[in-house]
Amino acid sequence: MAKTSKKKPLGRGLSSLLGENLDVNNLTNLNTKNNLNIIPIDHLSAGSWQVRKNFDENELNTLSVSIKNNGIFQPIIVVSDKEKNGKYKIVAGERRWRAAQLANIHEVPIILRDDLSSDKIVEISLLENLERSDLNPIEEAKGYEDLINKHNYTQEKVAEIFSKSRPYITNFLRLLTLPDEIKSYIVDGKISVGHARAIINSDDSLEVARNIIKKGLSVREVEKLIKKPKKVKNASELHKYLDIENDLSNKIGLKTKILFNKEKKNGSLTIKFKNLDQLEYIIKKFN
Repeated sequence: MAKTSKKKPLGRGLSSLLGENLDVNNLTNLNTKNNLNIIPIDHLSAGSWQVRKNFDENELNTLSVSIKNNGIFQPIIVVSDKEKNGKYKIVAGERRWRAAQLANIHEVPIILRDDLSSDKIVEISLLENLERSDLNPIEEAKGYEDLINKHNYTQEKVAEIFSKSRPYITNFLRLLTLPDEIKSYIVDGKISVGHARAIINSDDSLEVARNIIKKGLSVREVEKLIKKPKKVKNASELHKYLDIENDLSNKIGLKTKILFNKEKKNGSLTIKFKNLDQLEYIIKKFN
């Protein structure tokens, strides 16, 4: 599966969110007036708001070599750890922190920003990941979901912040409704987001996903497969459901429809009514 190209810088960068220029080329003038300081690396820990769970090992090793040779030119943005006095949680710069540990660096530059709200911390953390290094699609979707569910952002607001369209955010959020096995295929790059979007409403999405990997199906091939009417494997079973539908329809005087999913062993029974009088009639029948 081909790797996605590097993301272009987003419309709202970290500097605009933090209200300052984060690119510090000269760290000799560190001072507490600007909340800029150097602290022991073991005083830092990752924040719970970090959506990235997997860090590319080769990328970290390359960054660690650079840090070992040149130092850290961009401070790590932190907030105070409310549970541990004198310790800090990382808002932006976790990759630098991890790479510095690999390089056996004992002290790192930080900017303390205890003025940031919890919403802004999540927004900055997610934005940094989207700008600096590609998240996998599930991590990206989880970041959007956290902003919406935990911090009361609307989809429109999320789209505005990250310079995306509303449908883009909606489609990514829908990835989280897929079975865990399919999510793992997406994370591992075995199927693309396009594949996932094509099968998201399929009753047998897991089976289709496995076939995508097994047969190397393109997104267009999957879309055609999903639209193709399924052949009835067992005609007698179909007649059985039709007989039940007809029997129910004759007994209650209204049209019924049975849908059964053999793979999931579940289904639905639909009774159609044309007006409220018919609905009241159905309720009385069940009572």
